[in-house]
Amino acid sequence: MLVKRLCAISCCAILTGLTACQSVGPDYTAPEFDLIGAYTPEIPMISDNLAQQGRWWETTTDPVLENLITEGISENIDLKIAISRMRAAAATARGVIGANGVEVGANIDGSAKSSTSSRASGSRVDDLGFGAGLDLSWTADVWGGQAREEQAAKADYLQQVYLREDVYRVMIGDIIRNYIELRGTQKRQQLLRSSLDLQRQTSNIVQVRQQTGLASELDLSRARAEVSDIEASLPTLQTDIDRSINVISILVGAQPGTHRDLLLDVSPLPEFQTAPPIGIPADLLRRRPDVRAAELALISATAKIGVETATLYPELSLNGSLAFGVTGYGTGPIIRTAMAAIGALIDATLYDGGVRRSNITVAEQEAEQAFLTYRKTLLAAIDNVESAIYGYVGAVQKRDSLISSVRYHSDAFEQSRVRYVQGLSNFLDVLDSQRSLTSSQQSLADAQTSLELETINLYSAVGLSVEDVERYADQNGVELING
Repeated sequence: MLVKRLCAISCCAILTGLTACQSVGPDYTAPEFDLIGAYTPEIPMISDNLAQQGRWWETTTDPVLENLITEGISENIDLKIAISRMRAAAATARGVIGANGVEVGANIDGSAKSSTSSRASGSRVDDLGFGAGLDLSWTADVWGGQAREEQAAKADYLQQVYLREDVYRVMIGDIIRNYIELRGTQKRQQLLRSSLDLQRQTSNIVQVRQQTGLASELDLSRARAEVSDIEASLPTLQTDIDRSINVISILVGAQPGTHRDLLLDVSPLPEFQTAPPIGIPADLLRRRPDVRAAELALISATAKIGVETATLYPELSLNGSLAFGVTGYGTGPIIRTAMAAIGALIDATLYDGGVRRSNITVAEQEAEQAFLTYRKTLLAAIDNVESAIYGYVGAVQKRDSLISSVRYHSDAFEQSRVRYVQGLSNFLDVLDSQRSLTSSQQSLADAQTSLELETINLYSAVGLSVEDVERYADQNGVELING
C-alpha cells in the first residue's frame, strides 16, 4: 500500500509539473506603431471647458435631443444586437473554461432476483441490490493549448465589449447628426418662407406700379415667376424634413413617423457645453473602442497559434471511476462492494499528412491579417480626426464669410428696392439683389448646419476620454490591455 501511495504522489507531482510548463506558441506583445507626435492640422479651440466631461453629448442644452439620445441608448436595435453578441461571447468563454476542467459523470442501477430450488422441500431466495458510481475524466494541459484557448475566448469576449461601446459611440453620433440636419433643413425652410413673403411684397409693389403705368407687364411677370420659383422649392425641403424624422425614429428603435409631432416644431441647432479633449494620435489607441476591439482580435489570433501548436504534441488524459454496490437484501447475506480505478492515456498522432502544420500556418496568417487590420483601423481613426479638424476649420471660415455676405446682400436689396420705387433703377436690379439675398441666406443656413456636423464628426472621431474608457472598463470588469 505504501508503494502504491508513493507512486500516486509521484504521478501527481509529475502531472503538476507538466501542467505548469510554459504554453507553446507566441506570447502577445502589443505592437509599437511609429505615430507622429501631433495631428497635421492645428487643433482648434472648440470649447473653454474641454476636460470637464468626456461624454460631451450629456451636456446638450436641447431637451428634445437629450430625450432622443436617452431613448436610443435604451431601444436602438444595433446596440441591442451588440449587447447580445457580447453576452454570447461571455457564455462561449465560460464554456471553453468549463470544457477544459474535470468532467464528472454519475450512474445508478438497481437489481432484483428471485429463485426457488427444485427439491421437494422447496426453498426460495430473494436478492435485491443497487449500485452507484462516478466517472471522472480530465485532459492535462501539458503544452498550454487549453490556456491559449481560454486566452482567445477571453479576448473574443472583450472584443465584443468594445465593439458594443463603438456601436454606442456611432449610434449617438448618428442621432445627433440627423437631428442637426433636421433642424438645419427646418431653418432653411423658415428662411425660404421669409423670402417668399418678401418676394410677394415685391410682386405686389410691381403690380401697383404696373396698374399706374410706372412698371411694365414684363416686370410683373418676372416678379410672379420669382414667387413661383420659391414656392416650388418648399416641397423639396419638406420631403427632406419628413425623411429625417423617419431616420431619427428608426435610430431610437421606433417605427418611422413615431416622433413626427415631437420634431415638426422648429428649434434652433443644439449646443453642447463641453467637448472631448482631442489629444494626440497615440491617444486613439486607448480612446477609440473600434481600435481597442481590433487589438483584441489580434490578441485572440495570437493565442490561437498556440492552440494549433499544442496539437503537435501528445495528449495526456486521466480517466477514473468510483463504484459502490450493495446486494443481498432479502433472504440472502448482505454484501457491500466498493471499487476504484484510475488510468492514464497518452494519445499521439504519428502522421497526419501535414494537416496540423497547415493549421498552424493558417493561424499565423490570420494573426498577420489581424495585425494589419489593427493598423488599418488605427490609421483610419487618425484620418477621421484629421479630416474632421480640416472640415471644422473650413466650416468656420465659410460661415464667417457668409455672415458678412448676408449683411451686404441685405443692404443691396434694400437699396435697390428704394431706388426702384423712386424710379432710379429698373426691376432687374431688384430681382437680382433679392435672388442674391435669398441664396446667401440659404448658404449661411447650410454653413451653420455644416459647422455643427463637422463639430460632431470631430467629437465622435476622438472617441472617449482615457478616464472615461477606464471608468467604463472598471464598471464592467474589463481588464484593459494597454491600461
